[in-house]
Amino acid sequence: MTIQHQFLNSDFFFPTWEIDTLFLGTFNPVCGEQLDYYYRRSSNGFWKIIKHFDSLNEYDFSNFQDLKRYMTHKRFGCVDVIRSVTFPEVDRNKICGNGYTDDNLFKVKNYSREYNFGQIKRFISEQSITNIFTTWGGRDKPKEFRNLVTNFEVFCRENDFNFNKLKSPSGRLYKGEEINRIHINWFSFLNPIFG
Repeated sequence: MTIQHQFLNSDFFFPTWEIDTLFLGTFNPVCGEQLDYYYRRSSNGFWKIIKHFDSLNEYDFSNFQDLKRYMTHKRFGCVDVIRSVTFPEVDRNKICGNGYTDDNLFKVKNYSREYNFGQIKRFISEQSITNIFTTWGGRDKPKEFRNLVTNFEVFCRENDFNFNKLKSPSGRLYKGEEINRIHINWFSFLNPIFG
């Protein structure tokens, strides 16, 4: 069974507005919770953190049109690095069910993933992007993913793109004392851009 990314056929799978900064996530299955943009699960802290950098924010983040206006103004956007995942039918709930996590996506050995790194390289070159941020935290498995990320990091360095790894804003991490560690990590990278 193959599940595509929820936004693969949308007009914003890649940002259609001019950007300087790109955030890279992992995957959002078409069979999962229906969302209007990346990082929009209620438990995800991404937009809470972004809003934290703009205390005079006049934008309402509750709808995509305001999000897009804000991203256009601040010149940033998002895309995920996985286009689709193929896995046995019996595992459908691990990808499509409630509480979807990247652990299911990456830890099961008989899953295959179609990655988006080639398209992302072309996109950032065409857009003259200066800052790329990953939001999957310290993930470095499986080996295929680690190799692709390493290759992408080398590509960024060789082409003078700033490549930075942020702590994950996922719901299971975005709680308690971890909030402070996430904010400190993100602040050190994002304050010069958004502050």
